[in-house]
Amino acid sequence: MKLLWTLNDVSLAGRQSPRLDRVTLEIAHGVTATIGQSGAGKTSLLNLLVNFERPDQGHVDFHGSATGLPIYWSPPTYGLWPHLSVREHLSTVSNTPNDAAQIEQLLSAFDLTRLADARPGSLSLGERSRLSVARALASGASVLVMDEPLAHVDPARFGAYWDAIREHCAAHQTSLVFATHSPEVVLREADHVVCLAEGKVSYAGDVQDLYEQPASVELALMLGPCNWLADDDGSRWIPALQDSVNMNSCIRPERLSISLDQSGPAKVEAARFAGSSEEVDLVHLQDGARRTFIHRPAGRRLRAGDHVLLKVLLLLLALVLPGCDLGYEPTLAVKSESNWSMPPEGLRVPAPRGMTVSPDGEYLVLDNAGRILVFDSTGKLQRQWWMPDYSVGKPEGVCVLKDGRIAVADTHYHRVVFFNHDGEVVGMFGKLGTGPGEFIYPVCVVQDDKENLYVCEYGNFNDRAQKFKPDGTYISQIGAYGTEDGQFQRPSGAAWFDGRIYIVDAFNNRIQVFDEAGKLVAILGTSDKISDLYYPYDIAMTQTGDLYVVEYGAGRVSKYDRSGKLLGRYGKPGPGSAEFMTPWGLAIDSRGRLYVCDTGNRRIVELEL
Repeated sequence: MKLLWTLNDVSLAGRQSPRLDRVTLEIAHGVTATIGQSGAGKTSLLNLLVNFERPDQGHVDFHGSATGLPIYWSPPTYGLWPHLSVREHLSTVSNTPNDAAQIEQLLSAFDLTRLADARPGSLSLGERSRLSVARALASGASVLVMDEPLAHVDPARFGAYWDAIREHCAAHQTSLVFATHSPEVVLREADHVVCLAEGKVSYAGDVQDLYEQPASVELALMLGPCNWLADDDGSRWIPALQDSVNMNSCIRPERLSISLDQSGPAKVEAARFAGSSEEVDLVHLQDGARRTFIHRPAGRRLRAGDHVLLKVLLLLLALVLPGCDLGYEPTLAVKSESNWSMPPEGLRVPAPRGMTVSPDGEYLVLDNAGRILVFDSTGKLQRQWWMPDYSVGKPEGVCVLKDGRIAVADTHYHRVVFFNHDGEVVGMFGKLGTGPGEFIYPVCVVQDDKENLYVCEYGNFNDRAQKFKPDGTYISQIGAYGTEDGQFQRPSGAAWFDGRIYIVDAFNNRIQVFDEAGKLVAILGTSDKISDLYYPYDIAMTQTGDLYVVEYGAGRVSKYDRSGKLLGRYGKPGPGSAEFMTPWGLAIDSRGRLYVCDTGNRRIVELEL
């Protein structure tokens, strides 16, 4: 591991207590975030790294390049020059002063082109922040140090500006150290993280290790909300865990399922929905204990009085299989990876949830704002429209039918909605219920060679697939709730190939294959080995019948042949390249390119195979 800095027993005095207290630390090449509450010591640490301050005790040693400009600092006050224009800020520090194209590119990337001749005194705080970051990138330094970069920036463009920082660092092999208050930015951008509290380092290491296996609840909360299981919390609230999870463990919201269950051990007292997560106040029916859990709801919002059951969707590998030898797994060959940012909706950047490719080569995406978005092959938005209703929940499944209609599984409104090419509603079928032609939460629509429709659904022990004629007339049912062969626990995705329907059985970690009459003909992924599926959520198939499965729990894409043989894997949980956060959807086009709805990272990832 190549080091940039080593700090040995470093202290920095403060008025009443040390701003940094006996810090010993190594900072490596790559992207390192520092995080902590206000006053924790983040700015003091960065001041020492750039030699703006000197320690009162100990040593700070820089091991970076001695050629060119080794470090460029973007301070929290921006450090702009009042007599220079925006463009002159960039040209003054540029290591290639005559490269006007690079400067114009940075101005465009940070939405500063129209302000190119303005001076700092006329800029807003957000514009000054963007200029400070753009100037740092223009410097060509080997290492960038940024204190709260992009503060005061419009949230709708925040992700695009970070994309520009990331792409610059990757293209120029530039290392970055930055301070932030945002767990989301750390997870999305950093390889390493330094956690500070009251001037002391409480953690320094890999971001993913801290996210998945924090040593304390205080460290867990550095990277966002968690459900901390201590004492007898695990066995009391999550009966299925029993002794499989050690006490003092962190269960992140995306790994906790709180579902309606009349025989469940807990009752909802109140629930608060916050977009990507829901806080639920529970009372235990047996002993009256109370506590709050946080989860990412997949069904309808919970209400006071609901009886619920808690499950862990994916246990951490170190807890599930301690000491297990995973063995060799083939790698999926990917020629290139790129991504599309989701277009903002007001101040919010929604996340993709489902996707398909039309026979005409259009890319249709459902997002968690309730929109249907249509892109071309370059990721340029062509048109968009809204679902008829979306206030209580958003759709997940979309399919372009052979007659040109667009069918959407309108999950929380218990129906399938048909649109024409321009987004006009041309029909719908279904209603709330458990009978033939009725739905609880439909999540997937696919079509067979005879133009019949298959709709997968879950909820209230009504997990099944139903078959319909093209006009929505009910034909038959496939499967029921359960763990036996031919039964489902959340059938979440499906694909049709050569007279067979392949249905993703998410909670049972398998794919079940049925013929057109609904007879079970094969089960893929029934092994107990860790190399099998982890909470698979969607499936896509090539013209030759190879299967691609996106795994929500494992943050990856897996390729199988039709016998269930694993052919390759790509990805792991995270915000960077070859990483996915809670991916929900998957599609493949006629060119053989794979598209992943990287939901947690709010982007579509394109993989050229």
